[in-house]
Amino acid sequence: MVRISQHRIFEDKNNLIYILNQYSYLKSIFTVAMDTLKKLLYADSIEFSYTHSVDILTGVHIQCEIGEVVGLLGRNGCGKSTLMKIIFGVIKPKLAFIRINDIRYSKGYLSKNICYLPQQKFLPNYLAVTDVIKLMVEDKIKQNALLNDDEIIVTIKNQKVAELSGGEIRYLELMILLQKNSDFYLLDEPFSGVSPYMKERIQQIILSHNDKGFIISDHHYQTVLETATRIVLLQNGGCRRIESKKDLEMFYVPEGTFDEE
Repeated sequence: MVRISQHRIFEDKNNLIYILNQYSYLKSIFTVAMDTLKKLLYADSIEFSYTHSVDILTGVHIQCEIGEVVGLLGRNGCGKSTLMKIIFGVIKPKLAFIRINDIRYSKGYLSKNICYLPQQKFLPNYLAVTDVIKLMVEDKIKQNALLNDDEIIVTIKNQKVAELSGGEIRYLELMILLQKNSDFYLLDEPFSGVSPYMKERIQQIILSHNDKGFIISDHHYQTVLETATRIVLLQNGGCRRIESKKDLEMFYVPEGTFDEE
């Protein structure tokens, strides 16, 4: 029979404890590292006013992770478009802290990881749809996919932008924007003027992009509710998280709006 000394047992026990402690330490470092690498659009302490007497945004905080569709609701004039413009960097705030994937930016557009769809159309009227796509979509495979596989674009690709309806232009702009290899997208009125079929297509495409994060705002709040994974209400210069339709009736829409659902 092999005898094991108490000293040997004690030594082995200490070695085991040491190994377990090292494992826990390495695991904690790995967890912190993974949290640091988590892709996140983070905007905080945003303040803006058009005059010295009227504050539009006062310490606004909003954030978006990959896989999220954040619906930004609020009454006309509350600052939704202004907030997106500040995050992207096309207007200057009084104060703003913008971080994209843990890197701070004075203007969002300085990062390749954010795209912005403004309310106003940006495609030149004199170009044909095919030329616009070839000009604005660098990847040849993505060009061909839009021109040959997207059933809406296929029907308009030989027309000039000036000949398109407002909804067709909006759809085309959004599809072009989504070909960018960015992590986050700010979409201001993405459903404006589109047909019911285009609306469904846009919703499907947004929700299929689990590799991207979206902040969307639209005056068709029902469409935003259908599309968003969570809702934020911009009210009185700040953002309020909406947890339920009851919250919406309390702070945004008339009481009883959702009674028939």
